Amino acid sequence: MITYYKLGGSKRLCDIVFAGSHDAGITSGDANVQTQDRDIFEQAKAGVRLFDLRIAATKNSTLSAAPVILKAFHADPLLMQQKDKKNKTVFDLGGRKADVTTTKLPVDGAFGMRLVEMLEQAKDFVKYNSSEFLLLKFDKCTNWTIIAEICVRELGNALFTGTGSLNEKTLDQLKKHVVVLFTSKGIREVASKGYLSSTGIWGCERLENGIGYSSTYDGLQYVGKGGTNALNGDSDMGKIASNIEKQSGLMLTGARNAAPEVMGMMYWTTTGLKRSIRERDSTMWGPDNRPTGLTDLWMAGFGEAIESRLPTYVSSTDYANGIALKVFMPNIVMIDFADIDKGKFIFELNTKASTELTQTARKIEQARKLAQGQGGARRQQRPGLF
Repeated sequence: MITYYKLGGSKRLCDIVFAGSHDAGITSGDANVQTQDRDIFEQAKAGVRLFDLRIAATKNSTLSAAPVILKAFHADPLLMQQKDKKNKTVFDLGGRKADVTTTKLPVDGAFGMRLVEMLEQAKDFVKYNSSEFLLLKFDKCTNWTIIAEICVRELGNALFTGTGSLNEKTLDQLKKHVVVLFTSKGIREVASKGYLSSTGIWGCERLENGIGYSSTYDGLQYVGKGGTNALNGDSDMGKIASNIEKQSGLMLTGARNAAPEVMGMMYWTTTGLKRSIRERDSTMWGPDNRPTGLTDLWMAGFGEAIESRLPTYVSSTDYANGIALKVFMPNIVMIDFADIDKGKFIFELNTKASTELTQTARKIEQARKLAQGQGGARRQQRPGLF
């Protein structure tokens, strides 16, 4: 099992690199929908520390009086049908009635694991692996208040509470705990109900232009955005190429303004509406595309993710700036079909020396100049083409 605590209990969350699970609860469904094949506990054993969870309510049968249950879902949000909020029996609230919005998914969508089941597995993982932590990032959800109530009830003493920036919390502070993160929309809905970081519901804010980091913000602050356009790149290689292009600009130019404490999130996923996600993932992580070293990873977008966050006066090829490269490495690498091999590869990024990063940057820069020189020579030989 991958253990992050061995990096040192004084390490802050923003000091380490770890795996994140994209659409973590979708462990079944058609080939163009399923994104994981291990449950939450097993993904955590494989090194996943952040779980992307999208939760909606659905009836557990076609009967009009059937109780409502909360499950993970995978679907295009624009094609989902949400019914007006009604007072219904919610199975996950012990059969209590509550005002709830139910969701009908399009034909190419799917529901996944139950919320309660995922919370139980997260709690068990930190119970039996008491040096470790987990982050549950809720996004694109409905019924935020109900989700908050279930999280607080199910996680109990394992729920991480407090105030201030999660980015700067240490592994010593986080160990034995599950951190629940709501996007700003969710926080707005539940704050008036008393669900705050002091009760275990933290915020999660994407800093689009990289600025605005606050050590007093009660939650996680990051730069970066999800993978490819689901409608682009119909072929496997097209999707992979599209992902590399997207991730090369991952952090945005504005991210150069980001403080070192701002966490970077890199999506190494190729989800689409057509074809098998697993087959594309196998191609992406297969012998021909799996990064086998830092140079491969750098070429595949990791280097761009670092360089786009560096201050303008910092050169990636200067050994004096090696520490800066280390500081601005992406902290969270989001993946589909989490397994121990991917988890180990991502974990080992923590052990890369700053000099190795600089050497890689120099190697890539030399190759780039060589390619440019060869291109210039060809243009001189055939000036009529330009």
